[in-house]
Amino acid sequence: MSDPRTELIRRIHQSPTELVLAITGGGSPVIGDLLSVPGGTRTLLEATVPYTHAAIDRYMGCTPEHYCCERSARQLAVAAFQRGQELIEARHSGTDGDEAKGHPATENGDADLIGKMSLIGLGCTASLSTDREKKGDYRVCVATQTLRRTTVCALPLVKGKRTRQEEERLVADLILNMIENARMLPEPDLVLRRSGNTAQPETAVGGAEEEAKIYAFSAETDDCQEIEEYLPLRLDPREKIVARRAVATPPLIDLFYGRTAMLLWRSGEIAFMKTREESKEQLNEAFRVRTFNPYAEYSNAVFPGSFNPVHEAHLGMIASARDWLSSIVSLEISVQNALKPPMDYIGLRDRLTRIEAAVPDQPIWLTRSPFFLEKAMLFPGTTFVVGADTLRRFADVSRYDNHPHHLHDVLREIAALNCRFLVFARKHHDGIESLETMTIPDMLRSLCDEVPPGDFTIEMSSTDLRRRESWLPVREVPPERLKHGAPR
Repeated sequence: MSDPRTELIRRIHQSPTELVLAITGGGSPVIGDLLSVPGGTRTLLEATVPYTHAAIDRYMGCTPEHYCCERSARQLAVAAFQRGQELIEARHSGTDGDEAKGHPATENGDADLIGKMSLIGLGCTASLSTDREKKGDYRVCVATQTLRRTTVCALPLVKGKRTRQEEERLVADLILNMIENARMLPEPDLVLRRSGNTAQPETAVGGAEEEAKIYAFSAETDDCQEIEEYLPLRLDPREKIVARRAVATPPLIDLFYGRTAMLLWRSGEIAFMKTREESKEQLNEAFRVRTFNPYAEYSNAVFPGSFNPVHEAHLGMIASARDWLSSIVSLEISVQNALKPPMDYIGLRDRLTRIEAAVPDQPIWLTRSPFFLEKAMLFPGTTFVVGADTLRRFADVSRYDNHPHHLHDVLREIAALNCRFLVFARKHHDGIESLETMTIPDMLRSLCDEVPPGDFTIEMSSTDLRRRESWLPVREVPPERLKHGAPR
């Protein structure tokens, strides 16, 4: 290796940085680069090369329609970061957790997060030259995920300009540059000072009036991010790196990593948050008013979904549910999903931005609760706004180990929490799916009200819209394909 490359890797090894790499083929020489310089055992926790489509599906937890794209690189990076968390936790199991990678624990119990402040998960997808004619463009996408940042870059390559070996060297050096870019942005103090249901923002943005505002994303978030070339890539003038970065603030980090149960987001700001402990206290006192909550009106009607992207049917459901229930309808997005890939900061920011553009000042709950029982525990007494297809999937007994009594237990708990469902019919190619046409348990039917299909029927889906607009959709992988190997 050249001296600059060796020196760069030596700096990485001498830092607290720990890496988990998921590289789908192109750029894999970087693994040998990292291990050929002494000190690799301190840095590289794991490197995986999921080369076949089946291996990539298993690693990401989904089957992407495009294997070489920014979204797939981000999903690989998040999966790699999650794998790194598992390895760090395994390393420290059996200890008191007071120290992690040389970082002392804080008085606020932040040791679990501080131990992961130097962790970088990296995902790389590439379409390079091969031994057969390739119709598509040559390109590479690299993403990094840290505790606080999601960064992704895309680089188109000129066909025929380089040999395959030269392409591999270029991609490996781009990966090293992305690692160094992530490493050179130190993670901040993650201690979140709370007073009741408020939090102190990490920085004041713009003056005295701004000091009380709490933002989900830092001002460092940038859709035109510059990637510093610590190793010169010597690109063709026709080749340009396009990069994006989303930077989470401490309240959002707390949500993603489990210390906060829920946030209320409006117009870029966090209006309300509740810790896990506060959420448990609310559940124990579900029907007693202990303290005044100025945001309680946003919990009367909750519309859960991924909203990827938000579309006209969603907007129609919001308006109809608001009229039907005579209540504000809040959206709810879970950053964790039972069957889909985990969310990253760029993906969440994109969804929130598009919702805000479509419905200004729309209240949105952000949670970690993918299942309806968990949602009911967060929002006792609410009415969930759902499409008929969502209700059908919820009632599918296969999701309960094919034991109907497990589903009935869930329904009893939801009923005890005084939650109901407002159902919207859905139009399919073979007819209309509604409460009348669905086969669901009587117990669930008793918890449902339906907007008459003649008043409003859902006729489009986010999946179809992404497909038409080239949003790079993903399809769920059947659970049986995930039993052996997905690092979740």
